[in-house]
Amino acid sequence: MERPGDFAVGRVTDLIASPTIAVGKRARELREQGVDVVDFGPGEPDFVTPVHIRDAAVEAIQAGMTHYAPGRGLPKLRAAIARKLARENAVQYDPDTEIVVTPGAKQAIVEAILTAVAPSDEVIMFDPCWGSYDAIVRLAEGHPVHVQLRPDFSIDSELLEANLSSRTRAIIVGSPGNPTGHVLGREELDMLAEVCIRHDLLLVSDEIYERITYGDVTPISPASLPGMWERTVTINGLSKAYAMT
Repeated sequence: MERPGDFAVGRVTDLIASPTIAVGKRARELREQGVDVVDFGPGEPDFVTPVHIRDAAVEAIQAGMTHYAPGRGLPKLRAAIARKLARENAVQYDPDTEIVVTPGAKQAIVEAILTAVAPSDEVIMFDPCWGSYDAIVRLAEGHPVHVQLRPDFSIDSELLEANLSSRTRAIIVGSPGNPTGHVLGREELDMLAEVCIRHDLLLVSDEIYERITYGDVTPISPASLPGMWERTVTINGLSKAYAMT
């Protein structure tokens, strides 16, 4: 029998705690005990938010920009985002109808999955991947389907095909990947695009780490590929590139 006042339902009580937050908490506890710890938990840049951003934030507060913003975000900010995406990612979005500003990339992924995924829909993600993808799909009452990456962290196309079903609704992919750092190459992207188009799937493209790469590689936004703009939700933000977590 449920206790009086216990109103939590399964979609909340069944969620597993964030492993990255748990690791970060344990690292802080060890530091407080004097232990020298390297924290591989939350994706926190090791530099301070650039001074021109901090100054602009202070100026905005002093100017009274502390009230409700439009639901989609400030028009000037959406316009700036549209210019950035066109200039750096080769994708065109209408700032008035196709860009939404959220409190963070995680919130954007939550909103995308809650919008697109119905109960019992399957969503493919590639392991190892960010732990919250699984939890977000479960929150939407969907079914996470984990597809193991190759040892070099590239996508195994045959394994991907083997995990597709009539209930597959979407694929979530991060490039550069968290925690692997792998950047999807053009061959992988073309394969993903072909699969999404052939099976009529949504692609949620998590590009939050686009500025943190290793070697001479430049991430490609999947929405810039032929036939993918209309079926890709592009997720990006300021937290990693500008230490605005």
